Amino acid sequence: MLKKLMICLLVGFIVGCTPSDSSLSEKELTLIVPGSPDGGWDALASSIKTVIEKEKLIDSNIKIVYEEGNGGEEGWLRLNESSSGTVAMTSSLLLTNELLGHSKLHYKDFTPLATMASEWQAVVVSNHSSITSIHDLMQKLKSEPARYPIGIEPQFGNDDQIAFIQAARTQQISIASVRFLRYTNGEDLLQALHSGEIEAASLSSSQSEIFAENKQIRIIAISSPERLERLPDVPTWKEEGIDVVFPHWRGVMGSGDMSEMEREQWNQLLEKVQASPVWEKELEKNNWTAFYRNSEETAALLENEYRKYHSIMQHK
Repeated sequence: MLKKLMICLLVGFIVGCTPSDSSLSEKELTLIVPGSPDGGWDALASSIKTVIEKEKLIDSNIKIVYEEGNGGEEGWLRLNESSSGTVAMTSSLLLTNELLGHSKLHYKDFTPLATMASEWQAVVVSNHSSITSIHDLMQKLKSEPARYPIGIEPQFGNDDQIAFIQAARTQQISIASVRFLRYTNGEDLLQALHSGEIEAASLSSSQSEIFAENKQIRIIAISSPERLERLPDVPTWKEEGIDVVFPHWRGVMGSGDMSEMEREQWNQLLEKVQASPVWEKELEKNNWTAFYRNSEETAALLENEYRKYHSIMQHK
């Protein structure tokens, strides 16, 4: 028995096959949503789970767990206490939380696995607003910024706010003069729009589309490079003289101590997910844009995005 154990340990040492390097099919997989149900991270986790199960990519059970709090930090802290069968959804909040001093977590504390999808940033107004375009809004912000507060949710420093800041800067608007009001969820933000508490809001395109379908708001501009087929009447920021293209991406990451073999297993699994026709349907259902990056490409994306956000935040 001792001899067999020594041989096993020796083989494991040579090829790197420790118990944690076992196949993903041998483990229950856990997808951490570092936020509330029904948000963007939840949609991503649910879509990944749907594809894996429908395509039978692995035999393991897959569960989704929710860990709300501190703009994703609670969920990401849990990830680094979990096994290799656990991954977490992520986005640019991982970067901006640190840059704003809200968190000590750094993107290099984790293992990048994939960037799965992107959407865009939209600027919306209530149906009864007199504002007709984003150009109109920017002109009003130039002249009387205090009169036109901008709503975001769920917290300061997210892409909703940063994208709008970047757009406003191209119009020579003093960012210090712009009033941003934060709301816990989209419903609260909608109520603020309709009551006149805010003049406009910066939201993800998918959320904006849902509100627009229900005739609750008007989308006046979107941060995509070209008009979206599903929103043919909505001009891009570039069309309105705002030379900014701003994708809002979401991805998947593993714990910081994930081995190379574990990383590659997840890399291959998520590559199969995004290549599936079922994934195409999930993209369409969620109003997302295909934006797949593998593990290595995601590491490069994070580095570039970190520099971009750092530059935006340093520019007063």
